[in-house]
Amino acid sequence: MEKINENELIKVPEAAHILGFKQRKKVSELIKKGHLKVYSKKDSKRIWLSKSEVYNLPKPLPVPPTPELLNSIQSKND
Repeated sequence: MEKINENELIKVPEAAHILGFKQRKKVSELIKKGHLKVYSKKDSKRIWLSKSEVYNLPKPLPVPPTPELLNSIQSKND
């Protein structure tokens, strides 16, 4: 676990809320896949995450993709 400014750290349930997940399981998957780093706080056994790392995660594409998005991808490949 890495150290970081403690004011920047949030708990897993808060990260789940920010990301729009109803359960913390999705955040745990992001941690396991290496998309989020785990941090520690002095005298705490909880898992802590960087708020800025949570906010800076890439946004998922809409499902299904919008016609504008598909057109922009096709024009790049031409």
